[in-house]
Amino acid sequence: MRKAIILLLGVLISVNTFSNVNYIEISKISNESKFVTAFNYIKDNQQYFDHWTNEWSYDKSQKELVKNLRDNYAMFSSVETKNEELFMLLGDIAHYLYNLNESDYYQLAVNNYNSAIAINPNDYRAYWFLGFHYVLSNVPTLGIDNFLKAQQLLPTKQPVDFWEEYAWATAATNMPSHCIYAMDKVRSISGTPGRFESQLGPEIHKRIIDVNKDISYKKEDLWSTSKGEKIAFTCRPLGIKILVDSTWELSVYDYKNHQSAFVLSPPAIKSKKGKKINYTVAIIMKVANLTDELDDYINTLNPKCSNKNKIVFSDKYDKMVAYEIKDNEIYKEMGGGHIYMIGIERNSPMYPGLLLENPATFPDGNKGEVAYYTAKDNKGRFEGRIFYAIMLDSCEEINEQSLAIFKTLFNNQIIIE
Repeated sequence: MRKAIILLLGVLISVNTFSNVNYIEISKISNESKFVTAFNYIKDNQQYFDHWTNEWSYDKSQKELVKNLRDNYAMFSSVETKNEELFMLLGDIAHYLYNLNESDYYQLAVNNYNSAIAINPNDYRAYWFLGFHYVLSNVPTLGIDNFLKAQQLLPTKQPVDFWEEYAWATAATNMPSHCIYAMDKVRSISGTPGRFESQLGPEIHKRIIDVNKDISYKKEDLWSTSKGEKIAFTCRPLGIKILVDSTWELSVYDYKNHQSAFVLSPPAIKSKKGKKINYTVAIIMKVANLTDELDDYINTLNPKCSNKNKIVFSDKYDKMVAYEIKDNEIYKEMGGGHIYMIGIERNSPMYPGLLLENPATFPDGNKGEVAYYTAKDNKGRFEGRIFYAIMLDSCEEINEQSLAIFKTLFNNQIIIE
C-alpha cells in the first residue's frame, strides 16, 4: 500500500490527527504496570508516529521509536484475554509502525481492527480507526466506507475528533460536500470552528464552483464519470448520479434552455416470439421556474394518448407523479407501445453533492517517492427546484422484462438529491 499520497488544495494538506489511541481504555486490557507504562509511552509520543513523514526532522530517533513500538506490539500480543480494546490497540500500534515505514505492519493493522469489529460490530471506534488507516494508505474507497459505517454508530454525545478526522479524510479523497458537512458538525458540537476548518475551510469551500442555471453548458463541463462495478455518470449541477452497465449504449445532451437529457439503450430483449426488441430509458432534467408545476411539466412530455393512467410507482421521493401509458398506434407489430413516465421534483438540499460524491482514487507513485496530486474543482448545484422526468419507452411484447429492468434502474442505479 502507498502512504505517500499528498494532496494539494491550494495549500498543502498536513495530517493533523487526533490519535485513536486516546479513545482506548487501557484498564480494559490490563492494569499491570508494564502494560500501563507501555500504553502511556505510546500516548506520550503519538505526535511522532500518528502520521507519515517524508523527511524525518524530529528530535527523537526514528529507529528507536520503531524498536519500542515493535517491542510494545509483541508485549501486548502476549495478553491472554483477547478483547475488542486490545485488538484496537494492536491495530493502532501496527498503524503507527506503518507510518514509520514498517510496511509489513499495514496488513496487521487491518487484521487487528477487523478482529475488534468482529467482537463488537456495533462499536464505531474500530471502523473509524480502520477508515483512517485506509485513507492514509491510499485505499480511499474502503477508508470512506468505514468512516460512513462509524458515522451510523456514533453515540449520542458525538466525539468532535471523529468529525475532525472525517473532514480531513473527505478532503483528502476529494469529497468537498462531505468535508463541509463534517466541519459543520464540529461547529455544532464545540460551538467554534475546528482545527481543520481554521486551517483549510476556505480552501474547501472554494473547491465548489458556482453555476448559473440561465446559461448553457457543454455536457463534458457538467458530467463526470468513474468506473466501478458499473460506470457512474455524475452531474452535480443537476443533482443526479446514474450507474450504467458497460453493455448499455447512451447519449448525453448539453444543458441549454434550463434542460438536459440522458438517454439509455440497454441490450435488446428477446420476446416470447423469439424476436429481439429494443427499448430506451430517457431521463430529462429541467431547472424549474418559480411558477412551474411538476404535473404540468410531465404532461407536456406525455404522448397524447387516451389510455393514460396515474399510478403509484414508488415512494422513493416525496414529490413524485407516475403514469402508465398504452398506445396501440405505435409499435403495432409488437403489440403496441407500453410506456411509463415518472416525474420527480427536488429542492436544493442543505449539502448539495453529499449523495453524489465518491472518494477519488489516486494512482500509486514510484516506490520511495512522494506523489503529489491536485484535488479537482467541483461544480455546485443549480439553484432552486429541479424536475426529473424518467421514461421507459417499450412495447407490449417485452413489457414485463423491460419494466423489471426499469424498476431496478430506478431503485438502485439512479440517485437524485
